[in-house]
Amino acid sequence: MSIQKTSKSSERIVKAMEEIDSQASLQCDSVRGSIPPKLFRRLKTKPRGFAEETIVSPGCSSSKEVELESSVWRNLPEELVDRIMAWLPPIFFIRLQGVCKRWRDILNEHGFLRLLSQLPTHGPCFLITQKNGDIWHSAMYSHPMRQWHSLPLISTPKKAHSLIASAGGLLCFSALVGRHDELFICNPFRREYRQVPDMHHKRQLGFVNMFMDTKSRSYRIVAAGDYSYLGGNNRAFPTEVYDSKSNSWAIYDSVPVGILHSSKSAFCNGRLYCLTSYPCGLVAFDVDRGLWESVPVRMPHSLLDAFLVAGEYGCLLLVGRTGLYSVHQSMRIWELNLQKMDWTEVGKMPHILFNGWLKSIAESFQCFGNGNCIFFAAQKYQKWLVYDLMKKCWYSFGGCPLISGSPGKSLKGIFFEPRLDTLVHQQ
Repeated sequence: MSIQKTSKSSERIVKAMEEIDSQASLQCDSVRGSIPPKLFRRLKTKPRGFAEETIVSPGCSSSKEVELESSVWRNLPEELVDRIMAWLPPIFFIRLQGVCKRWRDILNEHGFLRLLSQLPTHGPCFLITQKNGDIWHSAMYSHPMRQWHSLPLISTPKKAHSLIASAGGLLCFSALVGRHDELFICNPFRREYRQVPDMHHKRQLGFVNMFMDTKSRSYRIVAAGDYSYLGGNNRAFPTEVYDSKSNSWAIYDSVPVGILHSSKSAFCNGRLYCLTSYPCGLVAFDVDRGLWESVPVRMPHSLLDAFLVAGEYGCLLLVGRTGLYSVHQSMRIWELNLQKMDWTEVGKMPHILFNGWLKSIAESFQCFGNGNCIFFAAQKYQKWLVYDLMKKCWYSFGGCPLISGSPGKSLKGIFFEPRLDTLVHQQ
C-alpha cells in the first residue's frame, strides 16, 4: 500500500515538473494584435545626441522543450530537488504547493529559506492590484518571462484601502481609521500579512516609502507629513522611521521642505530621494543621520512631470516628460551627476512610440522601476512599456488578465520584485 502511495506521489511530482517546463516556454504574444506591425521590426533610430539601437517588440525567444524522464526525477535526492525548486520562478510555487505536503510546507523550512536568500532575485516585475469590495485581486507581469500571471487573492484586513509601497517582495497597504492611517505589510506569495505598530504621532500620512536592507533582509518604512492638514493649518510632524528588526518607530525632528510625493521617490546609496512641489526641487533623507536635506540641483528645462528611479550601481535616474507649453513633448531619462550637481541625459523614448503610447498631451502617466528596467504606465488606456537601460530596448506589453475580468475599474500599478524568503514577521 505504501509503495503504491509513493508511486502515485512521484507521478504527481513528475507531472508538475512537466507542466512547469511547458509553462516556462510559453510566449507572451497576446498583445501582438493590438500593436501596429511596423512596431515589431527592429527600429534603427538614433535620437538626437545618441547612437543607440532601439528595439520595440513584446516577443521573446522560445526555449527548446526537454522531455523529463519519470524514472530519473522520482529518484532524485531530496537536497537536489530543493536546489532545483529554489531556482524556479516564484510564480510556480503556487502550483507546486498542491503536489504534496512537504512542498506545501517547504516555505517554512529554515534551510530552504536560507538557500533562497543566497540566489539572485527573479527580476523586475510589474504588479497590478484592484480592490473589489473587501477582496484584493492582483496580476503580475514578469519582465524576465515576458508574461502575465494571475496571483492568489492578497491577504489583507478588510479595512486596507490603498497600496502605497513595495520593497524586497513585500507590499505596504494603508487603512484610514478615523483621522489617522494604519499600515500593513504583506508578502503575496507567502500569503502572510501583519499590521505595523502605530506611530508615535498618529496622522493621515502624506508621504510613505519602504526600502529593504539587502544585507540584513530587514525592511524600513519612512513616514512624513500629514495629508489631512495640507492647505490648512499644516502641522510640522516629525519624520518617523520603522525598523522591522526592532519592530519600533524612531522619531527624527527633521522636516522636509515642500510637499512630498510617495510615487516620486527612490532609495539610493543610503538616502531616500524625493521630488517636491511648492517649491519644485529635489530633497534627500539621510537614513543613518535622520536628516532631510535639499539637493542643490537644477531640474531639466521645460520639465512637465517626472519620477525618480534607483538605477544600477547606485545611480539616481530622473524620468520625465518635457515640452514647451504642452507641445513638442518627449519622454527623456537623466542620471544625476553628484560631482557636477547636474542631470545628464542618458535616454529618450522614440517619438513614434511616445505618440502611440500617450494619445493626449494632457494624459497622465506613471513611472517606476529599479536597476536597469523602467516601467511606464498610461493608466487611462491601460497600456504599458518597459525600457531596458542595459540593452537600450523598448518593449510594449498589454493583455492584463484583470482588465478582461473587470473592465472599466481603476487599477493600481507598482514595481515589484517577488521573493519567497522575505518574511513579514522579522526576528
